[in-house]
Amino acid sequence: MKAPHPTITLGFNVLLILYSAGTGFITFAFSDKAQGVPIQGLVLTSLIDFVRYLIMMFISAWFIREFWNRLVADLFTTRLIAYREAITIVVLLGLFGL
Repeated sequence: MKAPHPTITLGFNVLLILYSAGTGFITFAFSDKAQGVPIQGLVLTSLIDFVRYLIMMFISAWFIREFWNRLVADLFTTRLIAYREAITIVVLLGLFGL
């Protein structure tokens, strides 16, 4: 009997998003742009950026899922992907700078 196909869990996506946000915050905090900015400004700026990041991530994940399920899956006879898998693709592409 075949083993069940592993799926991407919500916990995995949450950790991946937090890792991405944490690396972004650390990179910004130690950059030249953050020199002389009070810690309150860094936190506020980071929170605003995180909300923007989440909004764009959800929109991009929707687009990736629709693109994959409507075009790629038909052209190459691959399986359909779920929304959480599309979120993982978007976050990983962001981590690799694509």
